[in-house]
Amino acid sequence: MLLNESEIRVLGVLIEKSLTHSTGYPMSLNAITLGANQLQNRDPVTSLGESEVSAALRSLVHKNLAVQAPPAPGARVVRFAHQVVELLHWDRREQAVMAELMLRGRQTAGELRTHASRMTALPDLTAVNAILDALKAHDPPFVEELPREPGRSANRFRHLLGAVGNTITDTTTFQTHSAPDADSLVDRVARLESELASIKALVADLVKNRASIIDEPQPPMV
Repeated sequence: MLLNESEIRVLGVLIEKSLTHSTGYPMSLNAITLGANQLQNRDPVTSLGESEVSAALRSLVHKNLAVQAPPAPGARVVRFAHQVVELLHWDRREQAVMAELMLRGRQTAGELRTHASRMTALPDLTAVNAILDALKAHDPPFVEELPREPGRSANRFRHLLGAVGNTITDTTTFQTHSAPDADSLVDRVARLESELASIKALVADLVKNRASIIDEPQPPMV
């Protein structure tokens, strides 16, 4: 159940926006795609298409890391939310640190404090190190500290949600539920809308044909 790069980017965006843009969260497919490809606070910058983001969402929903949000009154757009609080039990500070590692890659504790502070208050390096220690202590760990690199004064950290790590393998913690089919929620809605349009067109044709038959001149009664 390791996450691929698209899933990591999409999950990071969902967490980031839940902490920074509450009015725009939960997020639509279009908003998630824009967030995944934005130029700021991203390394590397990506150009994911909606189909790729939709596939990542489908996989995250299957892994219980994301969910379709209840629709707002009168809303027609499908929106999605993350489930890292319910599934992984990350608090707000842990979410911010993990989102930064997912969106920007390897960083030092000082860089994480600077970058993640836009999502939540991180008063000092002691607080950041405490968060990292808690994430490292999880079984299996969510992050790891890398060896000191030449020319650097501090070690960097990376998340272990992707192929380099072994985080999302604990089936006692991460339970999955098979979906009735492989279609994403977005694909289902699109298919239903298409089917509804076809039904409406068929009904319109039937009504038109019935009206034509009624309007045709009738043969004289014998």
